[in-house]
Amino acid sequence: MKKWLAALLALALTVCAGCGGAKKTWDPADELRVTFIDEGKGDCVLLERDGVFALIDAGYRETADAVTACLRERGVETLAFLIITHYDKDHVGGAAAIAENFAISQLYLPGYEGHSKYYTALMQVIEERSLPALRVTEDVSFTLSGVDFTIFASPVEYVWDGTEEGNDNDVSLVTEARYGQDSYLFAGDLEKAGISAYLAAGHGTYDVVKMPHHGSKKNNTDDFIEAVRPKIAVITDSADDPAEDGTLTLLKQYAARVWRTAVSGTVTVTSGGVGKYLAESER
Repeated sequence: MKKWLAALLALALTVCAGCGGAKKTWDPADELRVTFIDEGKGDCVLLERDGVFALIDAGYRETADAVTACLRERGVETLAFLIITHYDKDHVGGAAAIAENFAISQLYLPGYEGHSKYYTALMQVIEERSLPALRVTEDVSFTLSGVDFTIFASPVEYVWDGTEEGNDNDVSLVTEARYGQDSYLFAGDLEKAGISAYLAAGHGTYDVVKMPHHGSKKNNTDDFIEAVRPKIAVITDSADDPAEDGTLTLLKQYAARVWRTAVSGTVTVTSGGVGKYLAESER
């Protein structure tokens, strides 16, 4: 734990490889930068374009200080938006701390009530700071700094089973980002029912995909990979809980370049709107 936290705070990113071994072929002023912060088996994705920042998920409460330091090192003062895909502790755990430390122009939340202390803490900060928060019950589209975003509302009904989570993985919000010829998909923690519902909508292919549920393998994971056809697949896993071999085998069959936080630490993908990508890693 101490090793990866130190690496995160150091932000020592070194170039490892890009999609197809490509080098930057775009004007740095046009760059979109997407950083998958190493949270172990957790999600926290920082997006940056032309000095505008946004965040998808906030990782664990225990790593919130490290994430805060990371964002400040990048020059973040205001987040244009914070999307919480669902209310599991590895996605919403650090959200209250992020909301306390940064101005947030807009929060996007799943369309159901959570049942954990982390959810309660976030709701308290939202109320205390009068933060604008939208529960996403239908698709939301907007453009920010030249990037077109769509947040896909889940058609899966949330069922609470008395635990903190219920079936909330399948109710994850899914977000796409399109910038010129570049395409990104952030698939939350979708499992079997969530993947089926997403595929039924027929959203098409994406070059860079944050894989569902930390690289877990469901019986329709192959359908998901075949439908989205990623060139770069990012998996937020950990050494203690790595991506499943079945998922990695499928991605290899589709010739996707796989980046795992368990192996590479924090992963950053940059692009310039021309359909080419450069991936970097701290290790």
